[in-house]
Amino acid sequence: MKLEIFNHWWKLGRVKKEFSPKYKRKLFYEIIKYMDKRQILALVGLRRTGKTTLLYQLIQHLIEQGINPFNILYFSFDEEDVSVEEILDYYEKEILKKDLSNEKVFLFFDEIQKLNNWENKLKILYDLYPKMKIIVSGSASINLLFKGKETLAGRIFYFYLDLLDFEEFIEMRGLSYEKLKKRINLWEKEIKLELKEYFKKPFPEIVKASDDFVSKYIKEGIVERIIIKDIKDLFGIREFDTIEKLIKLIFTNPGLMINLEEVANELGISRQALNNYLYYLEATYLIKSIGNFRGSFRASSRKLKKYYPLHPCFSIAFGYDEKGKIVENLVLFITKAKHYWRQNNKEVDFITKKFPIEVKYKNKVKETDTKNLIYFMKKYNFNKALIITKNLEKK
Repeated sequence: MKLEIFNHWWKLGRVKKEFSPKYKRKLFYEIIKYMDKRQILALVGLRRTGKTTLLYQLIQHLIEQGINPFNILYFSFDEEDVSVEEILDYYEKEILKKDLSNEKVFLFFDEIQKLNNWENKLKILYDLYPKMKIIVSGSASINLLFKGKETLAGRIFYFYLDLLDFEEFIEMRGLSYEKLKKRINLWEKEIKLELKEYFKKPFPEIVKASDDFVSKYIKEGIVERIIIKDIKDLFGIREFDTIEKLIKLIFTNPGLMINLEEVANELGISRQALNNYLYYLEATYLIKSIGNFRGSFRASSRKLKKYYPLHPCFSIAFGYDEKGKIVENLVLFITKAKHYWRQNNKEVDFITKKFPIEVKYKNKVKETDTKNLIYFMKKYNFNKALIITKNLEKK
């Protein structure tokens, strides 16, 4: 067991600076509000978004607040196959040297979805040790959100760590977002250059990396690892070639409207298998689907869903460079829209609860470009809409 290696603050009295960088994501400040609450805190999101770093920052925050370093335990189930019972037994006897029941301790379990039957094991800990604060992380929404919500109802709060937003990206690049925001016209050239980089580099580790490294990092360090390790471990799937073809199809066709029958035939698999694979890719945060709006935000057509990469960086890493679709994908990432609208030959890119959005990445917007949008607004009683253009700004 690597407990002493994982928990170097037991010797140093602090978290090493390289593990706990000075810059903190916005979510850090949200989570610390709940550190004194009884509930388990679960941090979920795509691989490499900085979940482990955030856990280390929380540990350093606790130490700075006066918590004894020996009362903080970290373990990653991504590294070693060990039972919770073994970990806590060793920790209690060899490190804490006190009864766990009587001590206020903080448990940090990384990549918790790798632990078999994790939700029931956490439930037992939660019920047996009222003084214990448990914080977990995981890279799979299907496993964490659904199993945990059912078994740990009322005992767990979820937090989603997304890829960097543009503000976080700017700040990690060493610039002042507030300074740029106050004088957008003055800094327009710099903002456009940074936005160009942001399309490719929304992961904390690569904000300043070269383009060649970024492409390799995304393809091999994230996509391949999710296919070969996460999807295999979580769902027992070994048809890697088929999943790779499906990923490439979506990454090089952002906004692809998938006809299950046609794509299943193209890939040489059953319709049900295709449905499952799409489900797995969405559960591990690689892709996002949106349904056709049917007049209510509670109802959308299950047929002909549109599929996008979670962020345009995936399309760019796989060689796709159609600017209009790249921008469209970024708009989806920012808005988190769940619907598009299509009826006969009319279509609107995204429907949010506030307004519909159409992406027209060009300098001039013609009357014909707004025709479908206005039709939709009249049909569903929206009094405003947003059109995303290249340089044009007007009402």
